[in-house]
Amino acid sequence: MPMESSGVVRRVRGGLPVLMVLALSCATAALSCAAGNRVMAADMPSSVVGYRTPVDVACLVDGRLVTANAAAGTVSLVDPERGPLDEIAVGARPTAVAASATGEVVASVREAGDLVVLGIDGDRLVERGRVHLGFEPWHAALSPDGARAYVPLSACGRLAVVDVAARRVVESIEVGKLPRFVAVAPDGGTIAVACSEGAAIVLVDADSLTVRDRAPFKGLNLGELAFAPDGATIYFAWTYDGGSHPSPGNIRRGWVTGSRLGRLRLPRGEDDEGGLEGLTLDVPGRAVGDVLGVEVLADGGTVLMTAGGSHELLRLATGDLPWTQISGLEVMDPRLAADGARFARLELGGRPLGMARDPHANRVWIANGLSDTVQAVAGSGAGVELAVVATVSVAALAGPADPAAELARRGEAIFHDARRSLDQWYSCHTCHYEGGGSTITFDTRNDGSIGTYKTVLPLWGVAETGPWTWHGWQTDLTQSLEKSLVESMQGPQPSADDVTALAAYLGTLRPPPSPFRRADGGLDTAAERGRALFASARAGCTTCHGGEHLTSGETYDVGLGRSGDRYPTFSPPSLLGVFRKTRLLHHGKARSLADVLTRFHGPEKVSGTPPLDPDEVADLVAYLESL
Repeated sequence: MPMESSGVVRRVRGGLPVLMVLALSCATAALSCAAGNRVMAADMPSSVVGYRTPVDVACLVDGRLVTANAAAGTVSLVDPERGPLDEIAVGARPTAVAASATGEVVASVREAGDLVVLGIDGDRLVERGRVHLGFEPWHAALSPDGARAYVPLSACGRLAVVDVAARRVVESIEVGKLPRFVAVAPDGGTIAVACSEGAAIVLVDADSLTVRDRAPFKGLNLGELAFAPDGATIYFAWTYDGGSHPSPGNIRRGWVTGSRLGRLRLPRGEDDEGGLEGLTLDVPGRAVGDVLGVEVLADGGTVLMTAGGSHELLRLATGDLPWTQISGLEVMDPRLAADGARFARLELGGRPLGMARDPHANRVWIANGLSDTVQAVAGSGAGVELAVVATVSVAALAGPADPAAELARRGEAIFHDARRSLDQWYSCHTCHYEGGGSTITFDTRNDGSIGTYKTVLPLWGVAETGPWTWHGWQTDLTQSLEKSLVESMQGPQPSADDVTALAAYLGTLRPPPSPFRRADGGLDTAAERGRALFASARAGCTTCHGGEHLTSGETYDVGLGRSGDRYPTFSPPSLLGVFRKTRLLHHGKARSLADVLTRFHGPEKVSGTPPLDPDEVADLVAYLESL
């Protein structure tokens, strides 16, 4: 199943010419309303017909729903009673939808780099216009009046503030690395942004459009945020980094990873400084995997969370929870785990992700990516049994089954399944976020040693980029995958069919398109100079990083090893998508591409030529960011 919608559905952007202004501080563009972008069965190859992968859902004022369908590159209009009504192509990899009480609807389209403004005409979706933001718009939130959209741009560490009616960016605010999710306070005065690199909740003042405060902590894979109705507390999902190697004892103690609910209490005056707290969600023997969605009910007394890895919805009563310091207890207090009134779990199957509270009924709607449905869950109040009361498909189109697509879809389910690990603590996705890498280093024991923490290698193009692991000692991909499931995850022995399916899914992963290229896909002047330098004997890069994937099938001693390494040489990682990495080289000590070229891996250390001068470093970084 292709992971990009390019070539999957027809996307026609008719109308007036594009006006594009490019700048690394977040490019913006206005584009006229699109026409003719209805999704028809003939537009979709059979390998993806029926697969949408809804990752987010929003409730409209009339009770209908819209979903962002990441795999299909579409947005669907769904009626809870009548089912799917319409589907419109919006571009590669839509990852969020937002709707206001005043009727505005927007969708963030990550790989296309656009914020799309949508309208509803009867039972049809209509594109009203779009703003090109670039730099991977990951999520979106609207101001209470629907006038502004707040969009985190993960690739450049900024928050774009968009005038929805005018279709223009009014401000671009630097917030930190890898901002992915955003929420707006009920009164519209504060915007909260979750940044996954150097984990932090960043507060932005909506009037001055400046960063007001930053609350850092230790963690990774920050999920959605939600304000309590009074605006005084922000709840958020995140994954705890325990820092230990994955032995059974360490996993069960919560010393490897863990799922958390975070709470940021905002200051209420001179005598109340607020504070950052955490609550572990992992029950011994039955942990929680890959938390993402968060909703606070209207009374403020209940928080709901989705956990895609363990396929469930969690309900927590906020009034009497054993909050600790943000990185406190590793397993849940047994009294809370046994108290169904304060903590409840509901099996949903598939991969539940984004969630929206239904303003017309006591229920929430959940986008379930692997079942291609939206699910309504009622009983959200404390002491009431949770139950799925409706399941609605988002796929209006159907087609013949395709064996290759079905195999990859099964592998996708395995990749995101925390039950493939010991007591369902984590999934492949926990470390290989969205098929890429991670913001921390892990000791996976994959190289046969303990205590050798390394950065996580992205998996796109993995079938074509052997040998595998940082040291390149694995030469059989099937054996490598099996070893990861059994040793790194301490999970059950997979069947041969499981491994085949997982390999099929990984074969669909491709690196994200670089948002640092020109609108036509070309390179700017600095990147062109960097490309020439990259290929020259002066830099010597192509010795190890060549070919289509900018890697090599050989291993090399590049002076980065240490005396305790079991293997003395390294397999060059592919440089495709390297703009996304926040920790570089195997040890993760390089925190930027410039850091790699000037401190750890410059030509004077690799090929014996003189160090790069500042202009050369800038040009080479520009080229690497374009890959």
